Amino acid sequence: MRTALAAAVALSTMAVTNACTASTPTATSSSGVASASLPVAPVATAAAAGFVTTNGRSFEVDGTPFRFVGANIYDAAASDRYSCRSGNRMSDAQLTDTLRYLHDEAGVTAIRFWAYQTYTQGATYWGGVDRVLAAARATGIRAIPVLEDGPGNCTTSTGTTPKSAYEGDTWYSAGYKKPYGNATLSYREYVARITAHYADNPTILGWMMMNEADTSRRDTLTRSVLVDFASDMVRVIRAADPNHLITVGTQGNGAPGASGADFSAVYGVQGVDFAEVHDWGYWGSDAEPMPGGTGSTPPSGTSPACMVPSAPIGCSFALAAKLDKPLIVGEAGIRGVTAVERTTRAHQLRAKMSAAFSAGASGYVIWSVTTGETDGYDVLTTTNDPLITQLRAVAEEIR
Repeated sequence: MRTALAAAVALSTMAVTNACTASTPTATSSSGVASASLPVAPVATAAAAGFVTTNGRSFEVDGTPFRFVGANIYDAAASDRYSCRSGNRMSDAQLTDTLRYLHDEAGVTAIRFWAYQTYTQGATYWGGVDRVLAAARATGIRAIPVLEDGPGNCTTSTGTTPKSAYEGDTWYSAGYKKPYGNATLSYREYVARITAHYADNPTILGWMMMNEADTSRRDTLTRSVLVDFASDMVRVIRAADPNHLITVGTQGNGAPGASGADFSAVYGVQGVDFAEVHDWGYWGSDAEPMPGGTGSTPPSGTSPACMVPSAPIGCSFALAAKLDKPLIVGEAGIRGVTAVERTTRAHQLRAKMSAAFSAGASGYVIWSVTTGETDGYDVLTTTNDPLITQLRAVAEEIR
């Protein structure tokens, strides 16, 4: 979601197997002596059939490479109990029709959506998330549930309060361990419950801890506090769910907390399976295919520009390659209200998608499919948006 601009392989026959076992490696010092001060996250020892896994910088499903174009439908889990934008809420039939259209016409095989406490009523109501996963499964699409919002939209806070504004920017070090706003559960407990509940559902591509986790707070080792946050939450998720991939959920485009050297530290955490970045003009350029790079080519990951906390998105592509983990663009949006603007947007996002996949991206998720105009960044399935054709072309190129 835009912080500063405004306030998945057919699945029709996916098999579910028993959860694979998890093990906790013993941390050792350089001398080989076990050390309790170097905790290591549990990791899954085998992949259950039908689940998305990783192989170096690539995703796979049952040994077959899997790259995707996708779409954000952030309010997909809306229900009678909660909707972030009730005027554009989709019925069950509308959601299924929308996903089928995106799959068949745009080549979309993954969606990203909010699965915050507001949507599940504090892990007491699963109907909203259930309907998203059912519609995705029926239409051959994987889903990426996002578990909390960094900017503070659609969540349990009063108004729109970013997590970075919580008690001196301490949410990622302390606040997530207790109920936030009108939440009944702490974020940590909520994540344990929802990941356990859906642990055996292969429609889920992977868990995304946050949407746009931005913070300027450092830990006692002068690292971004997101390193400690990610390390802790990997353990929580892996204890509840041995099957699904895990990522943190950051912008990696110059936003604080996970750009430049911080990007490498956060996504280098053991148990974080893939990296994410967002491409917004505010932190880069709508017109540049690879902001911070040369044309469509990322800069060198060792360049000084890629070591600073404000490093552009192009640096994250270079740094993800050094981590040897998959990278996805989780959000990329450009304003397009008039027919001319939508045509320009389609060509600009096509150039960005081509550059991203050429640089090794494993997925690209555009912002945002809705049922009506909201802020000009909407992609409507009812208007023959030219972006649909461009998505389809890229989807065919990467398969």
